[in-house]
Amino acid sequence: MGGRKVVDETTPMFGEALQHDPEFSGPLKNRSCTDIICLLLFIAFLVGWGVVAGFAVYGGDPERLLHPTDSEGRVCGRGEFVNQTFLFFFDLTRCASPKVIATGCPTPQVCVSECPAENWFYTGTGDDTAERSKLICRSNVNPLDTSKTIRSLVENNDCAFYYVESKSFGHRCIPKDINANVDTIIKAITASHSLSSTSGSNTLEVLNKMVDAMKYVVRFARLQQVAEGVFMDIRTGWWVLLSGFVLAMVVSFLWIVLLRFISTFMIWFSIFAFLILSGFGAYYTLNKYLTLRESSNATMSEMSEMEMAFSLEFNHLAELETTWLVFFIITVTVFVICLFIFIFLRKRISIAIALIGEASKAVGSIMSTLFFPVVPYILQLIFLFFFCVVAVLLASAGTTNYRIMCTGTSGCGTCTDYKENDTCSMDTFNPALCPDATCQFYDYVVDPKVPYFHVYNVFGLFWSMFFISAFGEMVLAGAFASWYWVHDKSRVPTFAVTNSVGRTLRYHTGTLAFGSLIIAIVRMIRVILEYIDRKVREKTDSKIVRALLCCCRCCLYCLEKFLKFINRNAYVYCAIYGKNFCVSAKNAFSLIMRNIVRVVVLDQVTDFLLFIGKMVVVGSFGVASFFIFSGEVPGVGPHLPEMNYYLTPVIIITIATFFIASAFFDVYAMAVDTLFLCFLEDCERNDGSEERKYFMSKNLMNILGKKNKDKDKEE
Repeated sequence: MGGRKVVDETTPMFGEALQHDPEFSGPLKNRSCTDIICLLLFIAFLVGWGVVAGFAVYGGDPERLLHPTDSEGRVCGRGEFVNQTFLFFFDLTRCASPKVIATGCPTPQVCVSECPAENWFYTGTGDDTAERSKLICRSNVNPLDTSKTIRSLVENNDCAFYYVESKSFGHRCIPKDINANVDTIIKAITASHSLSSTSGSNTLEVLNKMVDAMKYVVRFARLQQVAEGVFMDIRTGWWVLLSGFVLAMVVSFLWIVLLRFISTFMIWFSIFAFLILSGFGAYYTLNKYLTLRESSNATMSEMSEMEMAFSLEFNHLAELETTWLVFFIITVTVFVICLFIFIFLRKRISIAIALIGEASKAVGSIMSTLFFPVVPYILQLIFLFFFCVVAVLLASAGTTNYRIMCTGTSGCGTCTDYKENDTCSMDTFNPALCPDATCQFYDYVVDPKVPYFHVYNVFGLFWSMFFISAFGEMVLAGAFASWYWVHDKSRVPTFAVTNSVGRTLRYHTGTLAFGSLIIAIVRMIRVILEYIDRKVREKTDSKIVRALLCCCRCCLYCLEKFLKFINRNAYVYCAIYGKNFCVSAKNAFSLIMRNIVRVVVLDQVTDFLLFIGKMVVVGSFGVASFFIFSGEVPGVGPHLPEMNYYLTPVIIITIATFFIASAFFDVYAMAVDTLFLCFLEDCERNDGSEERKYFMSKNLMNILGKKNKDKDKEE
């Protein structure tokens, strides 16, 4: 499969083959700045992003997201309520409506220092001090003031007419263990409702309303509860996570070093290890699924409906048989597909392994390339942190908005002065005009520009991330091209990476901005389509519309992958020749299409093998951390910190290992892509004669059936 054969069969559609240039010896030193307009656009965009961040800092209040807000829009746990961090609902049955998630619960809500620890209800009799001391009232109401009777306090919604033993969930007081206190709670709610407009309600109906209300309130606070639990796990187990990160870094580095010296063994080891891991995963998940299915009937009978409805444990996912069935299907599918790939491509794999061996020599000659990816990853973390801060501040920006909420079962009754959902003011609202209505906090009114700022912020994240990724790719491409385009591989420039960084920053930041902008636009369109798809599912169940949206999302995904492939090769071409993005992309694409068979057969198989090696490292850490933190490794549990969710460190360590391993393996992937593109050019520019010697190493010549002609032997 010689290079000349492919060149001779090319069509003008993909351009003429490259001609020999006796003065060409790698990345050109004489070059000029490229795509300056895109660079100026990127700088202007960053300035605009800074303006958005300034607006977010000025108008944002993150504590609104971390703590609940009472009926008057005041944040619990802050200011005058610094010691009152929990939100208490006067009548939780009023929360039994789906609109609670969007509009809030139409019952007075106050900040309290602790949730009720007993069941209490007002029976309509008694007005002593002991009874008053049990009241939970609005902040401006003194329950010990005898000028008002207890009955008037509860009927005017100044104080709650009942409460039940509760516990904190997302800083909201939620009834605790209804099943254990069902009789007491029914009596309390029934007696309390006999004083209100819901008298005559069936006790079972009232209890069902309480259960429904709890569901909606729990859904409202579930995300915050999980977030707080995860945050506590990270804070208490930070040293465990840090140890996992360091160990992942050490293993990834050792893997790459071994790949440098025993590449053939490491690649075949990766293949067999991947098959063993996926096979073991299929066996373990199937066994776990069968075990849980056998015990599911007993578990369901022992677990009450309430416990199933309010399972707040993130760990509960690992106890569902459906979870393990899904994992089994995924692992067995991956195992079968990869097994067939390895069987049918075993000959191509041998050639790809040899190509990886050549890439390992390039990496070994320029060892600084292994540490350079730390720089772009740190930059990406900085931009990610900036995005998160701006997003949180924007989400918390706004002024308090108060609305009329009807407390009666038939709405606001005969009240004509106030209508439900009308805007109101706490200063001017007169409850005497409408006893069945209250004016309470509804939401925060945000500036009309905030949604656009959110879009700007998201697009800024995409553009900056892709820009930094492109920067890393071009720098590595320039360094590895310097290694390839010398006949004597031992005479590689000493500061290959440093020189490449200088060239990239000085001449080609505009090209990086251009390429990353294209990918960012496609990614943003994909996000918009995802948003549209979600809205469509909420409003209609049209299969045709959803199918069309699915096709559009699939096409955009493929387009993004294709553009990333083109961009990557364009960056290689730009690093070598210093041309702008469009010219580099065109030349790289033409070169690839003139050698499309080799690209598909060798380059993509090589990338797949490197991906397999990376997944072996990630999978090993994921499996090990699961067994360690789930308590299946004896003797380790007592030495670990107590976690709310044992899956927290498992997920974090696995995700972090993926990014850490990617930082090392992507260096090899970039080396392979760069050397392969240089090899294709080498085949077109040279023929192995004395005047046109190949730049590729002897091993690479043997792999691909090339050789330099010896002039003395020819004579």
